Amino acid sequence: MIKRNPFGAPVIRQLLLATLITVAAQNSIAATSCMFTSASPVSFGAYDIFSTLPNNNGVGSLTIDCKGSGNHNFEVSLSTGQSRSYAMRVMRSGSNRLNYNLYTSADRSVVWGDGHGSSQVMTVRKNSARTLTVFGQIPAGQDAAVGTYTDPILATVSF
Repeated sequence: MIKRNPFGAPVIRQLLLATLITVAAQNSIAATSCMFTSASPVSFGAYDIFSTLPNNNGVGSLTIDCKGSGNHNFEVSLSTGQSRSYAMRVMRSGSNRLNYNLYTSADRSVVWGDGHGSSQVMTVRKNSARTLTVFGQIPAGQDAAVGTYTDPILATVSF
């Protein structure tokens, strides 16, 4: 069942999760059943351009608290960021680019997205507070300039 506002639109709560630097939570003004209570950015550390293996695995998190009647599921999706593709996300430092992606588990085999393409959403049961771990990885073999690379990622919960 999708909860709808008085105008018939699905209720969606969002959170901006920017890889590396900034995180901002948007708290709901209206009564709501789900909300993000905290987030930590995915930080990869220094990238080694000479490595032949993916050597930059990062971890971040989203904490979400859902209240309401019933035990329905809700979905948490992540946007594509600046790349507009789940095949490979991209961070930028000025005009410089660095490819990366975000995953649903530590083995980094399933891209966390919105369910389009090969991406998947995370499904969580209502009436629980849960911290979701965001796993990131930067592929090897990129000739990246020195800089601070970021990509704003929007996390959305649909219920």
